[in-house]
Amino acid sequence: MRSWILVVIALLVGCTHDIRAVYPTEPGQPTGRLVLILTQAADVTLSVNGLLVLDGEHTRKITIDNIPTGNAEITLAANGGDKQFRAWVDSERPTTVPLGVPSENGSFLKTLAGSLITLVAYSLLH
Repeated sequence: MRSWILVVIALLVGCTHDIRAVYPTEPGQPTGRLVLILTQAADVTLSVNGLLVLDGEHTRKITIDNIPTGNAEITLAANGGDKQFRAWVDSERPTTVPLGVPSENGSFLKTLAGSLITLVAYSLLH
């Protein structure tokens, strides 16, 4: 019975959750909201305009409030890949950006296995 409870707790801890962050801005400055939606859950590190907003959070959806309006420089690292882009932030409505991220399960191992198979096939053919 106790092991079953531990399994449930481990699953709940490993689950993704939506992240809400607040960008530090000057008082009185016009601000908006940026929503990033990832194609799959990922371990995310994110900076906006050079300021670190998230560091190593496991999520699929990120909402950042209080971003200064205008062009925002976004740098996102997720599952070993990274993206850098600009997004227009408006004070009237949230800016939503869908992002593709690399798969987190075994991409290195798949590449290694593919290389080994290629070498074996090549050596057998020659």
